[in-house]
Amino acid sequence: MKFKPQKKLIFLPAVLLLVSLACSVDLYGTATPQLPEQSAQTTAIVDSAIETILPPEQSFTGAQQYFTDEFDGSTDYWKYLVVNGAKSQVLDGIVGLMSVRPIGGLLIFDLQGQGAWVYATYEPFNYSNVRLDVKVNNRGSNNNNVSLICRKSDAGWYEFDIANNGLYEILFAQIQPDNTVSYTLMAEGGSTKIRSGLAENEYSIVCQDNILTLYINGTETRRLEDKKYLLPEGKVGISVSSFKDVPVIVDFYWAKISQP
Repeated sequence: MKFKPQKKLIFLPAVLLLVSLACSVDLYGTATPQLPEQSAQTTAIVDSAIETILPPEQSFTGAQQYFTDEFDGSTDYWKYLVVNGAKSQVLDGIVGLMSVRPIGGLLIFDLQGQGAWVYATYEPFNYSNVRLDVKVNNRGSNNNNVSLICRKSDAGWYEFDIANNGLYEILFAQIQPDNTVSYTLMAEGGSTKIRSGLAENEYSIVCQDNILTLYINGTETRRLEDKKYLLPEGKVGISVSSFKDVPVIVDFYWAKISQP
């Protein structure tokens, strides 16, 4: 497993795209796998020229601040960005093979290309003190990260990476003026609570004042006091990352945003 490098993104430079998650978002023309299949075999469609997708003006009327999203309705309040290893600058286009789709009460990240780090953020609210819980199922390569983020803004964000090989990291991430992304390591370690391979896991983070806490399958795994970055508030979000081994297919059963 390769984690995100600290400081400037060297192994996987950034290509960023921000769009809203519609009922079926197919970024790279990749067919989403059938849910009953566990083989992770997905038909890849040859890359073709795709027009840049720009985020529409959104109204957040009716959005809930604290709730559990079971991905069985509209996902219009979620937006995502892609960090890809093909370029070292922010682009308005898209590259690679991937799709993110809500199907049958699941939000499915299907990453067919190497070096795709895909973030989805809940846009209607900024949060200061917040808890984020998710339940995920890994159906693809064993070489991937599932990440939870909090306080995402122009100032940066806190990122909790949980690798399917039993390791984790807590990072400070920020988009730089030269359109690269820097990731700075704040803490790292391993946990026997992570169910590796084709398995289900529940991950939770709490961002309260300057204390960052990671939970894995109901067990507190790491508590960290941030004395440097002190991000005040921002969006919460989820992410899935591919590295050298593909495909990476991860199902999100639900995401719960609550007060700590």
